[in-house]
Amino acid sequence: MPEKKNDTGYLVISAMGPDRPGLVDEFSRFVLERGCNIEDSRMAILGGEFAFIVLISGSAANVGRAQKEIGKLGESCGLSVTAKATVRPRPTAALAFVPYRIRGTGVDHPGIVHKFSHLLAESGVNIESLETHSFNAPVSGTPLFHFDMVVQVPATLAIAALRTKLGKVAERENVD
Repeated sequence: MPEKKNDTGYLVISAMGPDRPGLVDEFSRFVLERGCNIEDSRMAILGGEFAFIVLISGSAANVGRAQKEIGKLGESCGLSVTAKATVRPRPTAALAFVPYRIRGTGVDHPGIVHKFSHLLAESGVNIESLETHSFNAPVSGTPLFHFDMVVQVPATLAIAALRTKLGKVAERENVD
């Protein structure tokens, strides 16, 4: 990939609409035809809707064109689309934060994500990514919930102390 220059622009695009084959093809063509590149993306089918959030880059002029023409994408694909200009992604400062993965599975009930995210926020931990999934246990059919998150722990925070606090929340929420 070519080296990024100072005139590089960045745009975050989020979109949602009825799921159907070809949406990613149409979206990626829109980006390519405007001389831009997909840098980072998250896409998923949620219920009957296809949702995505994407970071694109290109020359400032090309990104500006993509932002100006984003309505065309929504009209042609049947999507609700929003776009917001942003700045160059900043690398995580290696010394300031330590990456850490947290996973859990338990009987589904309201509040699991909130309890864990609240503890992390109080501890100054930033959630970099979070994926959740609800499903039924194979034999019993019990509704289960699974989460997988990557967080950035401040280097000044003791991981052992954070693990202890996470363990207490997991015990209260019946999450392994």
